[in-house]
Amino acid sequence: MLSIARKIGSAMTIVSVGLIIVLCLPITYEAVARSFNRPTIWVFETTLYAFIFLGFLGNALAVKSGAHFRVTLLIGLFPSKRHIFDRIAQVTTLLFALLIIASGVYFMWYSISNDIVSATLLEVPLWIPQLSIPLGGLGLLLQTLVQMVEGDTTPHPELVGD
Repeated sequence: MLSIARKIGSAMTIVSVGLIIVLCLPITYEAVARSFNRPTIWVFETTLYAFIFLGFLGNALAVKSGAHFRVTLLIGLFPSKRHIFDRIAQVTTLLFALLIIASGVYFMWYSISNDIVSATLLEVPLWIPQLSIPLGGLGLLLQTLVQMVEGDTTPHPELVGD
């Protein structure tokens, strides 16, 4: 189970990094096309959706690398209770991930069942960019579970040296 969760997190990381690299191409193309008075109808919308995917799929990498946001006030005041606060944060993150997954699936279902498309010339079915919400929640859930099972081995430099 942990192996599968790690592989899914790695796949989401690879997709995110790949999107960052690939995003350069349509943006460059659009800049050149505009300079020749030939703007496109697809670049802005598709790159916007790619950025949305980047944001949500990056959750797994953020948790894995320890870059996910944390409130460290209580850990700073009670360093001996750190493991308790970390566990509370992890359980809260799991609950939040479940909420993201459930609301994202509902959001997609609503768009699919009502044939909702973007209000642009492309008329992209909105369930496609909305898919990033439950996928990002899944990455957050799985990576947090991995972190809980393996223990929090991520260094927290904000707490060291003070």
